[in-house]
Amino acid sequence: MGASIATVATNAVPQSFLVVANAASVNAIVRLPASDTARFAWTVDDGCSHDAVKSYINFVADNDLRLTFFVYAGVSPWQTNAKLLKPFVESGQIQLANHTMHHPLLTKLTAKQVQKELMDCHNFMERHYGIDAKPYFRPPYGGVNSAVIDAAAEIGYTKPMLWSGTLADSGKVGSAKFMSLAKAGFRDRGIVLGHANNMVAPNHFDRLLEIINNRGLSTVTLTDAFEI
Repeated sequence: MGASIATVATNAVPQSFLVVANAASVNAIVRLPASDTARFAWTVDDGCSHDAVKSYINFVADNDLRLTFFVYAGVSPWQTNAKLLKPFVESGQIQLANHTMHHPLLTKLTAKQVQKELMDCHNFMERHYGIDAKPYFRPPYGGVNSAVIDAAAEIGYTKPMLWSGTLADSGKVGSAKFMSLAKAGFRDRGIVLGHANNMVAPNHFDRLLEIINNRGLSTVTLTDAFEI
């Protein structure tokens, strides 16, 4: 059910908007700070698939990786995987960040509605995982403007995160395109956008790990990189 909700929501947004939203805008963050270490942030949105979320958790555990989930709190896998996920959140190996409660296009909402979406998700993570997810949030579809940023900042969400590269796996994507995007995105200082809505990424984990290892990259959470 969750996957179908995400698909319908994505299809409701004009493709032209999605293309524009993929670029840096309005002071949203798209790259990591410079570092002496070659590193990138692997960030995973939504979480509509129980099996995909579980696969990501196990993959991180088995390969000593670090990951940031942007939690779409209105879908059930964040509850059904909570027992498995919580120890990694507590250790800091996996970070949870805010992706709203219902995955709306925030630029179409009032400031109060934006804040409610973020705070409902915030309260969900606090209740189920015992964390304060501030200051990181990712606007669904990359939909952000100055009004959204100001509304979020008023409640402590001061770091709007976009991305420098995407795996384009919110829905169906062919293997060749997926791997081409991964090779383009897995680079030093990158913030890579993936999704846990299906098994596309988990089915390619071995090949993704090979890119990381061959390039001598480290994975970091957003807190690791920005020290907040």
